[in-house]
Amino acid sequence: MKNNNEFELSFDLTEDIKDRGLIEIHAGDVNLPTGRIVASDPFFSAEQAAFSRSVVPDKYPVFIYLEQIDKLHNRIAYAKIKFRPEPASRWVLALTEDITEEELKDLDEDEFYGFPVSSGLAGFMDEETNEEFINKLDALQEKDPEYNYYDEVLAEEFRQYSGKNNFSRELGDWNDHHINAGSDNNIIMFASGWGDGYYPSYWGLNQNGDAVELVIDFLLDDFDTGEGEVKDEFEDENV
Repeated sequence: MKNNNEFELSFDLTEDIKDRGLIEIHAGDVNLPTGRIVASDPFFSAEQAAFSRSVVPDKYPVFIYLEQIDKLHNRIAYAKIKFRPEPASRWVLALTEDITEEELKDLDEDEFYGFPVSSGLAGFMDEETNEEFINKLDALQEKDPEYNYYDEVLAEEFRQYSGKNNFSRELGDWNDHHINAGSDNNIIMFASGWGDGYYPSYWGLNQNGDAVELVIDFLLDDFDTGEGEVKDEFEDENV
């Protein structure tokens, strides 16, 4: 398998975030009991593998970076887990453990592996938490195939958690969702830029190759979205 260094970015992602004048918000702390991280649309995470690189199990702060579209409209451009205090000195594409050697050989310089979003939401979670969430959704839908977890549970959580923030839409753009009461296992969820798409993640490393941070890029500049196409609500999947 190719080394991650072969997919190193040619620019400094930290400086890119800084130069764009983005608004930084601490969205919450994600619990990583195994240190194996999944970045995914939380409603379509059953087939999303954890990243091949893991971190020391602990709780880590998650930050989101919002870009002002107009005076009353912001969109999340990046989401980041911070593992160490120092800045990253280089960036490599974050690869999941299920990517084969042949797939890596076929990857061109302007291509990437990432994860798909179909509900307008993305999130960081531990592999253990992901399994708990999948099992919970499966159990609820087995009892009631029409059960909508977003409508029944998450919608109000999002409104209460971030809907009153000046930089969020009223429905809430980020949330700290705990799978089960009394458990530390959680998913830090956030709106995925302009919505549905396919998004890359990058490890920020220090000079020793240690993971400093993990960043999802929602590729705001790659979307040509007209005023009439901007959605004010997440895609409500029947999940």
